[in-house]
Amino acid sequence: HCRVDALAGGCSVLPCYCVIYLWYGEILFMKIKYSAVIMAAVCTIGTFSGCGTAIGKNENADAFSKSEIVTTQTESKADEEISSAAEQNTKQYDETEITAKNIAYTKFEKSVEAEKGQVSGKASVKKTRKDYSGNGYVSGISSDSDWQVIIDLPESQYYNISITVGSDKSVKNGIVLNGVKVSEFTTGTSKKFETVSFNNIYLEKGKNKIAVAIEDGGIDIDKVTVKASDEISKLDLTLKNAQLTNKNADYNAQALYSYICENYGKSVILGQHDTVGTTAESSLIYSTTGKYPAIRFGDMTMFTDDTYTNDSEIPCAEQWYKDGGIVGYMWHWNAPMNGSGYYADDTKFDIKKAVTKLDIATKTPKEIQALQKSGKISEECAALVEDIDKISTQLAKLRDEGVAVLWRPLHEASNGYFWWGKDAESYKWLWKLMYNRQTKYHKLNNLIWVWSAQNANWYVGDSYCDIMSVDVYDQGSKDGQVNSLLFLRSISKNKPIAMSECGTMPSIQSIADQKAMWSYIGQWGGNFLMDDSGKLSEENNSSADLITMYNNNLTITRDELPDFNHMANDIKVKKEEAEKEKPAVTTTAKTEKSDEKTTSKTSAKKS
Repeated sequence: HCRVDALAGGCSVLPCYCVIYLWYGEILFMKIKYSAVIMAAVCTIGTFSGCGTAIGKNENADAFSKSEIVTTQTESKADEEISSAAEQNTKQYDETEITAKNIAYTKFEKSVEAEKGQVSGKASVKKTRKDYSGNGYVSGISSDSDWQVIIDLPESQYYNISITVGSDKSVKNGIVLNGVKVSEFTTGTSKKFETVSFNNIYLEKGKNKIAVAIEDGGIDIDKVTVKASDEISKLDLTLKNAQLTNKNADYNAQALYSYICENYGKSVILGQHDTVGTTAESSLIYSTTGKYPAIRFGDMTMFTDDTYTNDSEIPCAEQWYKDGGIVGYMWHWNAPMNGSGYYADDTKFDIKKAVTKLDIATKTPKEIQALQKSGKISEECAALVEDIDKISTQLAKLRDEGVAVLWRPLHEASNGYFWWGKDAESYKWLWKLMYNRQTKYHKLNNLIWVWSAQNANWYVGDSYCDIMSVDVYDQGSKDGQVNSLLFLRSISKNKPIAMSECGTMPSIQSIADQKAMWSYIGQWGGNFLMDDSGKLSEENNSSADLITMYNNNLTITRDELPDFNHMANDIKVKKEEAEKEKPAVTTTAKTEKSDEKTTSKTSAKKS
């Protein structure tokens, strides 16, 4: 037996003899789990912390640890056998008809001075701080019962709430609506009053109480403004001629992207992040809901680890595709050269040292080595290219099998957790290097490029991105997360927008009501979905919620996907027909121009 102590996170006892590989990362909350389908006498288990985040102003994030299991081919076969048996006994559910609420916009705006609210307890009205409005401000709030304002709203609709606050240092506190804490905010250090806003919050008609949840304290409240929001009522997710950035994209990639774009704004494609080398989580989704997720997301992290010997991950993805599913991949990239992990704090690798002005994207490995030896590029730069080449070899296997891939490298850069997120300009250089090398040198024309750096200053540009996405770890919340979608849409309006990761799946009713029709949603796996025995953990998603999410008229599961091979062939045939027509049109045009020229010359001579 192996006992793994995860600091304060406790421990798990695994029912098998193991070789355990720990990828470096935050393990404070890590739990090593085993799946019911993995019962071989010898198992290889890989655990790594992932990239779960909760977005604060769409820029900052908090990390959550995640655990993964790497299995052998023998275990993968056992997984398939058990999965097959489960399919025969899994209960099927009736489809729920989801209808969005008609939430109309009615213009409204009202401001209330804080001192006119209910002031009690340790709170009091003061006039010491400058720039306040009204007759003062409220200070000394120690609990959410010390101060509150009540605003009578004319209609049930979405509102933006702004609170003018002041503090002498940076402190974190929260906003409470009708007794429920709905969000947090952090004040600046200017010592002046500033405004913090909470947008698109649904509030019922009538009296609504607004207060603050004290965590750090140390804030003064000047006034509160509530204004009706029309952002959701006028939200239109229609795309205008969205095209893949890679003009040489193969027909399978074109077919998948065409489907994603046509589907966007109408329904949500469901996806699941699976344990490396297995479909453990996807199979659990099936046994729980009667439906498989449409997308299986994997991770390329092991392919730049020289100690890794398992080769079941790519075959697993290929089989998923053969079974009618969509394949997606991300890459927890262990830092090149020292391989000490992907978290910024765990490696000395400096991405800034890798940046070069030379165009190296299409250079051969020998040419790269020569440039490095001559000092024209750094060792860090050469190491990056070497790792990109290793990953490209794996992606090429999928390309050769006709598998289009939703490819999401360099995720969550702006939160600063990963080594590729130390500098925005270096990050964008690396993204473009990877894009050009994989498309032009490796001819990976099966890739659909998904960006998820989550900050406008880190956006790589429309020419290098096909899908925009965000990772949302708002634990326990079933909110549709429309504000995250609106934020990405403010960066570019002609890209499908996806929720690439989430700890808790939003409810489809909330998504429909908020018109937040994400292109697709990827539920994170490991202990975010399974308990230590491999069964469904209802800590983040209840079985009832998952059943509804997978059985309704607005979400897409694997059985509802089209035949992408057929779609690809149709695109190919249409293109070939169009090419056949071009020469005839060109010849006619040339003849007409020639006739016009001859007539013109003849007329000139006669003249």
